[in-house]
Amino acid sequence: MNKIGSKIILVLIFIAVFMFLGIYYIVNTMKVKNSSLSDVTTMETTQVKPTENTVLSDIKTELVDYRVYKLDGISFNFVIAKIRVSANSSTNIDLSHFTTDENIKLSEVDEYVSKLEAKSYYLGKQNVVFNLISYDTQYFANIFIPIINKSASQVVLKNDMDNSEMVFNLNAKIGDIKQLSYQADDVITDGKTYQMVVSSAFSITGEYLTQTESGVVSEYFLPSTVEVYAFKLEAVSLWGDEIIIENAQYETSDGNLFDALDSTINSEKLDNIIGRTITEKDIGYLFFVAYSPIENPVTYKGVLKLKVKGSDTWITVNVDLN
Repeated sequence: MNKIGSKIILVLIFIAVFMFLGIYYIVNTMKVKNSSLSDVTTMETTQVKPTENTVLSDIKTELVDYRVYKLDGISFNFVIAKIRVSANSSTNIDLSHFTTDENIKLSEVDEYVSKLEAKSYYLGKQNVVFNLISYDTQYFANIFIPIINKSASQVVLKNDMDNSEMVFNLNAKIGDIKQLSYQADDVITDGKTYQMVVSSAFSITGEYLTQTESGVVSEYFLPSTVEVYAFKLEAVSLWGDEIIIENAQYETSDGNLFDALDSTINSEKLDNIIGRTITEKDIGYLFFVAYSPIENPVTYKGVLKLKVKGSDTWITVNVDLN
């Protein structure tokens, strides 16, 4: 009887575990379905792009949510809209099929993006995309809609694939400017070719550093009055494009500027990512040297700036050196 009782208890435990896992799955699935506009995807892996769609009549889009941004010092307003895309197969579509009632095609918005980035506002923080590319037959995408008339009360977005319209009330759902600034550990993306994550800074002072010149490796010496910091950087080329971090800088709130150590310098344990060509997924480090005497350590508040080859603007990440 004791053996039978033990078996019954084990069966009940297994049932309870499976019920818990089932409830956990349902709850998390609902969270995904009801995810907010500000949700950001995790780091992807490199994939081959789906073939461009030639038949567009079976591709449907619908508005899920949106935020309106009205920023001082910017000559236009804009909307970030979360849409649901449904298709019979994978999709690879440019945004030329979406046009506003101000005759702005969403495939021709580079000048607006550049103006935002010049002010350190990044659409990538909201996971905005500039093409609808996915192997899923149903997915969400965040799209960027500039509005020239800053006094307009609404904007209409027309979709010529299914001849539908989306109407946005510009006096509602006002977005927070903080939603457009990168912090450490955010997913950084241009919405086209790459995703990156930069960690908070950590000290590697005292670690053995080397410098490689003309194939000769030698120790890289630094004075005792400086601190050496490292940022871990993970990068993914989404579709196999070449991604190169050309340069990095740290700019303090009081105007001091530190350049990252160049690609010739590495630590014994960590590899410098400056100048490295990334076509899939890679992990490397950025190294900075800053004055910080041992008897009175200095904490620097400021931003990390990244220069990606092919981009005219720097990516700014709010992070301290301490």
